[in-house]
Amino acid sequence: MTPIGIILGFAVIFFAIYLAGGYDSFLVFISFSSFVIVFGGLFASLFVGFGAKEVGSMFNVLHTTFRRREVPIQDFINSLVDLARTSRVDGMIKGLERERERTADPFIQKGLRLVIDGYEEEMIRKIMEMDIRAMEKRHARGQQLITKAGELSPAWGMIGTIVGLVLMLQQLDNPSDLGPAIAVALITTFYGVLMANLVFIPIANKLVLLTEEEVFLKEVVIDALISIRNNEGPTILKDKLHMFLTESTQVTTIIDDYIGEGTHEEKQI
Repeated sequence: MTPIGIILGFAVIFFAIYLAGGYDSFLVFISFSSFVIVFGGLFASLFVGFGAKEVGSMFNVLHTTFRRREVPIQDFINSLVDLARTSRVDGMIKGLERERERTADPFIQKGLRLVIDGYEEEMIRKIMEMDIRAMEKRHARGQQLITKAGELSPAWGMIGTIVGLVLMLQQLDNPSDLGPAIAVALITTFYGVLMANLVFIPIANKLVLLTEEEVFLKEVVIDALISIRNNEGPTILKDKLHMFLTESTQVTTIIDDYIGEGTHEEKQI
């Protein structure tokens, strides 16, 4: 939904400009010099504060935010319950080894390896939580970078406006040129504020939410793997993991389970 929100935001701005001044008014908001000051200055500041490697990773962070697909928590829990069912049917070592080779999630792969190797419950939790803390630190760097970009964009917009005003004051001998000159000077601030409030700050907030969601899912994985390690059945695991669902989702799940059981009984009859 992130790209849709950004596109919608730009569409609202463009539509408002069109309503105010028609099609020709779009040309007033196009200024290559303003673009260079805002984005050139922004990346220069980020290079100074974070270094080339971190700034280069910003594009990966943005790409991840745009391409991230939400996984329904119910489907995620069902996949973990299937792991417990496989462990019961095919044996813990054989069944989990096959699932470890099949899954594409490195975190789940690591957890399954710890269970297969016979690690104690406390050690499994400790190792997996260390992995979560390391992930949080990596994500925090990306969040800090995008947040700082949101803080610096309006500042560079103001710098561009000041530059434009200084150049404008040199032309006071021709008052008829002051209006267009002021408009061009303010465009730089427009660019900076727009990018900060429509792109950088919302994406930084989205990254925080994505990290919280990923931490939550990984904690669910840890509890599931420990239950599997303790030979708890899939039904017990399903009941435990349902505690992670919201109340509305729990009600929906219970209804679905009831309908499913009723259908099964009807077929038997």
